[in-house]
Amino acid sequence: PISKNHMEGHLKLLSKELNVSLNQEAPEDHIKRALQAHGFFKHLDDKPNVRVDKTIGITEEDKRRTTQLVSHLREGKEVHTLREPWGLNHHCRGPPQPPGPQWPVELESLPIRPKLIRNPPPHIEPFSTPDNCSTVTPRLLSVEGEGEVVYLNQPLHAKCFTNARSGQSLKLTPQPPIGPDSTTLVFESRFESGNLEKAVKVGPWDYELVLRGDLYTQKHTQWYFFRVQNTRAGQTYHFTIINLYKDSSLYSKGMQPVFYSEADAKSQKIGWRRTGHAIQYFKSSTRRPNVKRETFFYCLTWSHTFQHHQDTCYFAHCYPYTYSDLLDDLGSIQVDPVRASCCKQRTLCHTLAGNPVPILTITSPAQSHDDHKCKRAVVVSARVHPGETNSSWMMKGLLDHLTGQSPDAKMLRELFVFKVIPMLNPDGVIAGNYRCSLAGRDLNRNYHSKLKSAYPSIWHTKAMVKRLAEEREILLYCDLHGHSKKQNIFIYGCDNNDGKASRLCGRVFVKMLSLNAPSKFSYESSRFSVHKSKFGTGRVFMWKELGVLNSYTLEATFCGSLLGKQSGHHFNTADLEAMGRHLCDTLLEYCDPDQTKIQQVLREVEDDYRKEVVERLVAMGRAVPKGVDPLDIVLEPEKSSSGSDSSVSDGPPLHMVPSKKKRRRKLKSRKERNKQKALLKMTHKMVPLAGSQGTEVMPSGLGEKPSLLSERAGGEVEERVGKGEGHTTAPSLLEQRSRLFVQMHSETAPNTTIQDQYIEKVTRDYAKQTLPLGSVTSCDSASGGSVEKLRETSRVLHNSTSFLAHLPALPILPSLCTLPLLALPPSSYTYSHPINILPMALLEQKRAGGAGGGGGGGVGGSRSSS
Repeated sequence: PISKNHMEGHLKLLSKELNVSLNQEAPEDHIKRALQAHGFFKHLDDKPNVRVDKTIGITEEDKRRTTQLVSHLREGKEVHTLREPWGLNHHCRGPPQPPGPQWPVELESLPIRPKLIRNPPPHIEPFSTPDNCSTVTPRLLSVEGEGEVVYLNQPLHAKCFTNARSGQSLKLTPQPPIGPDSTTLVFESRFESGNLEKAVKVGPWDYELVLRGDLYTQKHTQWYFFRVQNTRAGQTYHFTIINLYKDSSLYSKGMQPVFYSEADAKSQKIGWRRTGHAIQYFKSSTRRPNVKRETFFYCLTWSHTFQHHQDTCYFAHCYPYTYSDLLDDLGSIQVDPVRASCCKQRTLCHTLAGNPVPILTITSPAQSHDDHKCKRAVVVSARVHPGETNSSWMMKGLLDHLTGQSPDAKMLRELFVFKVIPMLNPDGVIAGNYRCSLAGRDLNRNYHSKLKSAYPSIWHTKAMVKRLAEEREILLYCDLHGHSKKQNIFIYGCDNNDGKASRLCGRVFVKMLSLNAPSKFSYESSRFSVHKSKFGTGRVFMWKELGVLNSYTLEATFCGSLLGKQSGHHFNTADLEAMGRHLCDTLLEYCDPDQTKIQQVLREVEDDYRKEVVERLVAMGRAVPKGVDPLDIVLEPEKSSSGSDSSVSDGPPLHMVPSKKKRRRKLKSRKERNKQKALLKMTHKMVPLAGSQGTEVMPSGLGEKPSLLSERAGGEVEERVGKGEGHTTAPSLLEQRSRLFVQMHSETAPNTTIQDQYIEKVTRDYAKQTLPLGSVTSCDSASGGSVEKLRETSRVLHNSTSFLAHLPALPILPSLCTLPLLALPPSSYTYSHPINILPMALLEQKRAGGAGGGGGGGVGGSRSSS
């Protein structure tokens, strides 16, 4: 039994420890200090009877004054914490958005989601025969202002992305009404991934369509996806897209648009299929706006005959795959316990609009930690370009295979850790862009960028791969894409220049892939050179910065194959999904412990490279040097065959591009301004010329030393010295002013506009004030060959570049057709130097006036010829 004294001592000890703990600062007291810094609790001294929270001293009034405190119970005691910031993981303002696509506020959207079945057509679809027989370019009536606008969906004007919303737009643009008996088609594209800006009816069954460029840009009009209703069975309609950007297209090589009919899907269970005839891709006569060089739009026209009356149909550039389709596919994996056990889904980051970017980790549970660390990594991404939907279908085939229960899939999960990012650009996919994100730039040119806020998916992908490279070896990086100019499926890789042994190692996997998919994949179409313009791409960044040997971009054509059994036929969704499975099978063979096949494929790659070197040298008119193995020759990179020119999308994100401001005129220094003012002031101080009796005047201070003035003007001028009394050899007023003006502008850049205006004013004043009316004639009444001589002098002056550097033209020549002129005889010109060609009759004016005895106001004998 415990004694009473022992119990009392134990209680005292507990009481002492309790008092010590109560005197310590509570963990939540930092909240109180933060609130005190903002002016709270100052009124407690004036109101001692106010009820105070004993935990940290927060009153009820303080709780009502703020919304940042959250109250909850902890061990029966009320505890206050700060609310988590709303914008911590979302770039858009406002509270966290509900799940679902987030739209830029500039785009209109309807609560429409086309639920389309994915069944491929039951038969193969051959290429169409392009309509290249017609040499006459079709006339575009809508460009000329003709036709009736039947659909309009223009986004709000904005320089860059600002905010996003969820769900339907609050305000929608009203569309032109269609009567019940009207045969006009009803267009719509205000749904996810839709793209159609305007439709113009230019004939009973003809429509011209305008696509919307990537949001916040005026470029990349290639992707289209729209709906049509109010069809007529058996009627042929003609569609023309009039604002495409690319100078060549697969439509000229047999490609057809994809088409979906709800009536066929309901009755025959047929999904997307190829359609269209009389397809033509041609250059338009309409120039592209805001382009310095002369470039024009391109047009695509096709015809289609609908099979059902009042059907709802869709047209698209390629088989659509939306962001909601991806979420549905990932949800189907998550609800399957077997598939979900090997696939973990997380959010890599959030985009500018707040859409989550999913990332999947696919592997089998390891028996131990060491076994897990021994697994190598494979990174696969897709849909960095929103309009390349064929990459998503290849990604779907890869995911279905990796999460399946086949023996090969289980073996892959045992050997590797797969990091899969199925959609890198959800914002662009939702908005219906073709190439750019909401930053207005191509994400696949910004892997070298460090702007986390502008390119969040790219920044987090790089960070994830860097962490993964520190943990384990990355065997393969593959970014899935689509190509708009080449047929087949092929790869862009990176050749290593470290040495002969490792240079061609990156081609082995590509060669094996061509052997596994001989009717789809083309090794001959693959390229392994690295252009400087591609340094910002994912494959070059992973190869150059992280040392991933097998770093590829897998390109799938929008059209079809030219190989094997599928030659001349389109790819459908089943073919693209099969390509994803072929990629997994090749990876399994590539890691086979038996390296016999690998060595055999490497020898084939070396033989192919030797042939390529010989062909390239022969094309350049050269031969392989004797005793040199073609494997030792490093070929220069070939011209890029990229399907899109992303150089127009290079640069910083649009919200960081400064607005263009008018260039301010460069101010002169004070010394230059004072010098110019003094010279101009000097020209307006007029005094009579020495020996003159009329109204002719000259600038003050210049009549005393005409020879000095002539030297300062920059050249010699022949002066005819007369013999009459009262004659002066001083230059005329016009010549003095012209020379002075040349001297004034000789040290600074000439302003031809000011010179022309000034000299024209001097010429007008001289002709009106100095010369008698009897000696003034117009160009039409000029005597002799004076007018021709003036024109010849003007031509000589304008051909003299050294003279034009100071004086633009002879003073009276700028107004040759409007101002009164002097009828100068041919003998009154002196050609001493090209710079100093001046009418010497002006110098002889005083002599002629003196000889005639008429003074300044009379008309002398020789004065009449002046």
